[in-house]
Amino acid sequence: MTDTMPRWSGTDPLATLRSRVQTKSLTGTQQELLSAPKEPRGKWDNSDPIARVIPDLSVFHLASGLDYTIPARLQSKVHPGCLVSVKIAGKLVHGWVRDIREAEPTQQRLRAISRVLSPHALVSEHSFSLADQVARRYAGNLSAVLRQAIPPRRANIEKKFFESFVPGSATTKEGKLGELARDSNARDPLVASDPAGTAILKSLEQGRTSRVVWQALPEPALPAPFSQIAQLISHSLSASGSTLCLFPTSKLAQDFAAYWSEHAPIGAPSALEYHSELGANARYHAFLECRFNHPRLVIGTRSAIFAPLEKLSLLLIWDEGAESYQEKSAPYWHTRQVAMLRSQREKASLILGSFSRSPQAQALVMSTWASELAGENHQMPLPKILTPEYENRDDPSLGNSGLSSTALQFLRRGLQNGPVLIQAPHKGGRGGLSCANCLAPVRCPQCLGRVEQLRTRFICHSCHHHFQFSCPRCGAKATRARVRGHQQIGSELAAAFPRVPVYNCDADNSLKHIGAMPALIVATAEQEPVAKGGYAAALLLDAGMLLSLDRIWAAEEALRRWANTAAKVAPGGQVMLTGDPGQRLADTFKHRTFSSWANQELLERAEVGIPPTATLAVIRGQEDALHRFLAEATFPDAQVIGPVRREGNFQLLVRSRLDQGEHLREELRRLQAVASRKKWGQIQLQVDPQDL
Repeated sequence: MTDTMPRWSGTDPLATLRSRVQTKSLTGTQQELLSAPKEPRGKWDNSDPIARVIPDLSVFHLASGLDYTIPARLQSKVHPGCLVSVKIAGKLVHGWVRDIREAEPTQQRLRAISRVLSPHALVSEHSFSLADQVARRYAGNLSAVLRQAIPPRRANIEKKFFESFVPGSATTKEGKLGELARDSNARDPLVASDPAGTAILKSLEQGRTSRVVWQALPEPALPAPFSQIAQLISHSLSASGSTLCLFPTSKLAQDFAAYWSEHAPIGAPSALEYHSELGANARYHAFLECRFNHPRLVIGTRSAIFAPLEKLSLLLIWDEGAESYQEKSAPYWHTRQVAMLRSQREKASLILGSFSRSPQAQALVMSTWASELAGENHQMPLPKILTPEYENRDDPSLGNSGLSSTALQFLRRGLQNGPVLIQAPHKGGRGGLSCANCLAPVRCPQCLGRVEQLRTRFICHSCHHHFQFSCPRCGAKATRARVRGHQQIGSELAAAFPRVPVYNCDADNSLKHIGAMPALIVATAEQEPVAKGGYAAALLLDAGMLLSLDRIWAAEEALRRWANTAAKVAPGGQVMLTGDPGQRLADTFKHRTFSSWANQELLERAEVGIPPTATLAVIRGQEDALHRFLAEATFPDAQVIGPVRREGNFQLLVRSRLDQGEHLREELRRLQAVASRKKWGQIQLQVDPQDL
C-alpha cells in the first residue's frame, strides 16, 4: 500500500457526477449530491409558435436571426422559407423565416410577425444551407448572401405564376437522351475524340459525380465552344437531374440559349435563361420557375449559381477565370468557390472550362480534387502565334509609332484571306501623355508630376507649372495619349487602309457577326464579334499594357484575353502580339502551355503566401476601428500585417495556412459581430481577394 496521492490527470473526477440528472437509486445507495439543475423556465408565458427570422439587414450581429412569435391570424400562412415583415428598432423590415418551433416560455417578451408578404416557401432548405456555407467561407453576413441569391420580389409576377401553378407538375419531363447524345459524338467528336473526354462523357451519362478542369478546343465560328458545351450537357441530361450552365456575360448566355434551341437533340428540354439582362420581372419569374417547376436546363450568369434547382446533376462554368464571376459587394464570393461548395453538398458534377488556365483551377488539379481534360493540339489545326521576338527582328520603326511597319504588313497579309481582328486594350485613350516619336512619358520638368495639354501649352497637375514641351530623349515636340482608345486606332487604320471597311466595337456599339469579306474590326476585350468561318488573323495591341497594373491577376487575365481572342481565328490563321508582355508570358501563349504556367505561378504565390496557396483576409476601415479590432482579436496561428494607410483609409492584412483557414474565418465572423454590436464604425472585410 502506498500513501502517495495519484497524479492529476487534467480532468475533474466529479465532472461525470455533476453532469447527471438526479434519479432514484434502485439499490438504496446514496444518491448524487451534485446534480445538474433543470433548465429554468422562461419568464414570459407564450402560447404561439416561434419563428426564427433572418432580417434583410446589413447589421452583422443580427445575421443569425431573431425570434418572433406567429400570431393566430398568420399561423396558416407562415412557413419556413416565406417572406415576412417584422419590426426591428421600431421600423418594419423584410425577413426570411428560417425555421419554426413549437410554443414555449421565453426569457424575453417576443414581438409578433407583423405581416406575411409571401406565404410561399421561396427559399428552400438547400438554399438556406448553401447561403450559410458561403457566408462562413467568406466570413460574411448570411442576410447579404440571401439578398444576392434571391432576386427582389415582384408581387404581380408571383401572383400570376401561382394562379397557373399546379403542384407536382413540371415544365419539362425527364427524357433519356442516351442514343441522341451518342449521335452527337459522331457529329461533333471534339470532346469524345480524347480518351479522357470519352470517360467523362460516359460518367455524365451514367450520373456519376465528376470534377473536371477543362481546357477546350477553339470553335472560331462561334462565340465560345458551344458544340462542346452542348455535347457535355446532352450527356448529363441522359441521366436524371438538372443542369446549370453559367457564362461570364449575359450576351454569351443568350447566344448559347439560341444555339441550344437550334442544335439541341430531339426530345431535349428547352433552356431557361436566368440573368440580369432579363429585367426585374422576367428574372423573378425565372427564379420561381427554378424553385417550383424544376427545369432541367438553366443558362445564366454569376448570380444563377444559387438557382434553387431540386436535383442538380451537372454544374458547368465556362471561362471560369473571368473577372465578372467575382461578386462586387460583401461578402465578395466567387462563383467558382460557390460552385465547389454546391457540387460537394449536392453531389453534382462540376466542370470548369476555359481556353486558358487560371491558377485557382490548376490548384484543384494539383490537389487531385479535380481531374484534367485538355484537348490535344493534333485534334484540329490551330492558328500560328507570333510573339514580339518575331516582330523585333528587322523593324527599325518599332517603338516609334502606334503601329509598326511589321504590324501593318501583318494586317495586309491577313486581309488577303478575310477579316482581321484588332484587339484594343481600352475603350478610350487615357493614362496621360507621351512623346509621339519615342513614347517617353511627358512629365513636369520641375516636380515630375503628371501634366495636361491645353492647346500648345502644358500645365502640371501638382505644381501648376506652365511650360512648352520638348522631349528630353529625342527632342520631338508632338505628343499623343499614352494609351489610345479603339476609336483613335480605328481612325489610324482607316487612313492606312482607305479601301478597307473599318468597324469599331465596344460595349456601347456591339456587333454580333461579321461576314467573310476583308475588313478591319477594332474591338475592346470581350466585345469581339464572330466572323463567318473565323478571322483570317488577329492583332493584339499593347500586349504588355495590362501587365503594367500592379495586380496579382494581371498575368492570368492577359493570358485569358489572348486565348479567347486567338480562339476566334480560323485554323491556319495567325495571331500576333505587339508590345512587350515579357518572355515568359509570350512563350506560354505561343506554345499554349497554360497549365505549366499556372503551376509555376502557384509555386511563386506559395512563397509569399498569396491565395489560393494561403488564406488571406483584408480588413479596411478607420484607424481606431482597426485597433479595436486587433485588441479584441485572437489570431494565434495567423500573421497580422498593419494597419497601414492606403487610399485615404487604413488596411489590415491577416494571413494563415490553408489548414487554419476555417478557424481564421470563424474568428473574423465573431469580430465583425462584436464590431457591429459595439458600433466601432464601418469595417469592410474581404477573404481571399482577387484584387491585391
